[in-house]
Amino acid sequence: MRMVKLKGIEGAKQASGLVIIVDILRAATVEACAFYKGARYIIPVATKEEAFSIKEKSPEFLLIGEEGGYKIKGFDYGNSPSEILNANIKDRILIHRSSSGTRGLNNAFDAEELIFGSFVIASSLVKYIQQKSPEVVSIVAMDAEDNIFSDYLEKAIKGEIIDKEQVRKDLYNHPASAWFIDPSKSDFPNDDINIVLDFDKFNFICLVNKTASGLKTIKHQI
Repeated sequence: MRMVKLKGIEGAKQASGLVIIVDILRAATVEACAFYKGARYIIPVATKEEAFSIKEKSPEFLLIGEEGGYKIKGFDYGNSPSEILNANIKDRILIHRSSSGTRGLNNAFDAEELIFGSFVIASSLVKYIQQKSPEVVSIVAMDAEDNIFSDYLEKAIKGEIIDKEQVRKDLYNHPASAWFIDPSKSDFPNDDINIVLDFDKFNFICLVNKTASGLKTIKHQI
């Protein structure tokens, strides 16, 4: 098994084999939380225009996500894990747009398998990869803080010992976390970063399937 670490949209375009798109703050964590709350499936899109277009055709679908970190006007929910964990979304179909993660998913053109990766599903993701034992694993960090998860995942797949407390400190001290520590920024609740760092909270992965109409994320139990 060969592991390749890549970055951003260009990295997603270059990725091959089994591809993990990483967006821990917060899109990948949000989708995992949505499945925990009973969402049927999720449609990740690259733009808000795509999201509204799908919503127009299927008004029963719910819109979740952000632009520039903030909830998009007209959306039902933002891109907050704590908000989604308090939402009534059982058996609902969600349309998800984010500035990094869902755009990364939609640019992973050459992925043989596609997964949305985060700390809350880390152990399940490692098990899945080890069982599949693909020739190539591409780990794509969409933003700078996602490199923390990319390094963590690579070590976990190799069976190396990981200091989780140090990982927590690294993310808490990362500049991207500052907004979640500032009480004046209500769109970035402190609870979100605590959920993001709740290692192995769920025993499933967020598997992204390519369909004729676009991408579809499903809950795959491990």
